[in-house]
Amino acid sequence: MQELKRLLKDDDVEVRRETLESIRGLQDTTCISLLLSAMEDMSWRVRKTAIDILLDEYPVEAYINGLIQLLYLDDNAGARNSAIEALVRLNKKATLFLIEEFHTPNKDVRKFIIDVLGEFKDNRALPLMLTALKDDDENVRTTAIEHIGKVGESSVVDALIEILESGDLWTAYPAADALGKIGDRNAIPALIKALDKKTLREPAIKALSLIADPDTLRSIIPFLEDSSRTIQEEALRSIERFYHNGVSEEFITDEIKNLLGEKALQILVEHAWSKKPDVRIAAILILGLMKDERAYSPLLEISQEEKFAEAVKRALVFIGKDRPESLLSLFETDKIYQKRFICEVAGRIASPVYYDILKNLLENEDGHIRSLAARALSQLGDLRAIEPIKRLLADQYEDVQEDAVDALSNLSSGLSRDELMTMLNDANPLLRKNAAFLLGRIGAIEAVSALGFALKDGNVNVRKAAVESFSQLKTEESIKFLILALTDEDSDIRISSVLSLGSIGGEGIFEALSLLLSDSDDSVRAAASKALGMLGDRRAAKPLIGILSDKNGLVVTTAIESLGIIGGNEAKSALLHMLSSDDREVRRTSIKALSSFEDVSEELVPFLNDSDWATRMAAVQVLGKKSEGTIRQELERLLDREEDPIVRRAVEGSLKVSL
Repeated sequence: MQELKRLLKDDDVEVRRETLESIRGLQDTTCISLLLSAMEDMSWRVRKTAIDILLDEYPVEAYINGLIQLLYLDDNAGARNSAIEALVRLNKKATLFLIEEFHTPNKDVRKFIIDVLGEFKDNRALPLMLTALKDDDENVRTTAIEHIGKVGESSVVDALIEILESGDLWTAYPAADALGKIGDRNAIPALIKALDKKTLREPAIKALSLIADPDTLRSIIPFLEDSSRTIQEEALRSIERFYHNGVSEEFITDEIKNLLGEKALQILVEHAWSKKPDVRIAAILILGLMKDERAYSPLLEISQEEKFAEAVKRALVFIGKDRPESLLSLFETDKIYQKRFICEVAGRIASPVYYDILKNLLENEDGHIRSLAARALSQLGDLRAIEPIKRLLADQYEDVQEDAVDALSNLSSGLSRDELMTMLNDANPLLRKNAAFLLGRIGAIEAVSALGFALKDGNVNVRKAAVESFSQLKTEESIKFLILALTDEDSDIRISSVLSLGSIGGEGIFEALSLLLSDSDDSVRAAASKALGMLGDRRAAKPLIGILSDKNGLVVTTAIESLGIIGGNEAKSALLHMLSSDDREVRRTSIKALSSFEDVSEELVPFLNDSDWATRMAAVQVLGKKSEGTIRQELERLLDREEDPIVRRAVEGSLKVSL
């Protein structure tokens, strides 16, 4: 015992920690005092080891009083935090001991006890929590209130109401907050009464909105005119909560109109320009609920700020759903941005009143407007839009063409598949390309043969579109055409075909993809490596191992990743060999790829000492999933010396350090 005491005072952290480890398994109660003393150590690793041994090896009754005594060490925060962590881990086993200790005159310890008991959610502690609500110390009372609010027990509502009505700001404020979280309607009268006190208005308003009784809304709305900006903003947020908690928009808007009248619009618009994003979002939402067309102008101005554009769209949709015709005048603007914005809103409302104006916008000089108009028209579901949208398939801008394809695919029930197949022979390559895209998008399996001829098209974009459609159709015949496309002279087409085949899988694909590992193009070889991994066929291990000596780094790292996915002894041996590469990226990728294999920890541990922070990070990410025994010790040692903040956070996350 004397020798153990001596070693526990050694200057070397590892000596002290290993001394504790030597105690493990002895189950000798005379060692408990040593373990409790070790919890006062400067090193979190030593303290953590002491806790683990105490909790694993000894009965609670043998050491819990010693743990509790550590809470009294006001000059050793590490010891106190370690004791709290240990007590929390004991959970309900510690409840009765902590209840007994609560009678201490030490106010800090009483607070610690409430904090710990608050984590248990043990009903046996509830009477003590209620007692703590009247503690002499404000911190203890406040802590008890906070934890009772988290528990959500309706039985404590009366006690919290009493505190709220006491007028003691220090405890009444969190009491109001707790009442809101509990959500018991019995608290409503007290919370409404608290609105009369300036110091309690903010938490009371918030609490009432969390309970969300519609009848209390009229008590909150007038505070939109309060002299305090803070109270106005809380009232605004609360009205938004009422809506999200299920109170109808009609009820909310009727109450606002009855209580504020014409002033409501001005108040809401003013807050819609607040410097606080959450306040702006709430104001914009309520402006939408109000369905006041006078809000169009300020809302459209706000929409130019990207972070609020989505909120404005929702607000305009609220208004437009009931009166879609009210938005028609907004299309008349000369402002390009506004016209684009209204097209998007019209698409969401999807009212037939927009058909004519959207159809006309398909010929607008602005490409974005043409695109948005096509998308919006497709949302109307009016098949008359097919012909005018089809003209955009030959638009000068590729983005417009793509949106036209999307729009027409939404109207697929009215499309003529025969006409689209005929378009594959059109003189205009844009029409041929987009017809090919559309046939795949609408699942026209009868068009596979026609698309097969498109693979011989002289225009590379038409061939790419055909490959894209084959990957969507996924029939046996389309797979054969994809394999044929592997011989295309264009490397992008070969890449697209390779990746499509990898995702589809099937007979004969492994052999076809293996041949592409010797392609002259680096990107094609990398794509083939990736696709073989996607197949998950262990036959791919040998050809992938063969390409690990490729001159291109991307090809090598992609092959490594695929070997990690495929698995098997061959892949494992090859990846372990790649750990000795001079290339840091290759080593890092190999470490990550080995995460799916067993029994590789010993080979990866040395990389915790690598000079490259990213390599250490990769090792931590893999070993952190296996952080037990000696691996955990190695990670703890790394944490003691690691200076890079990113790596430190990763290690802490793996160890879940909190001591």
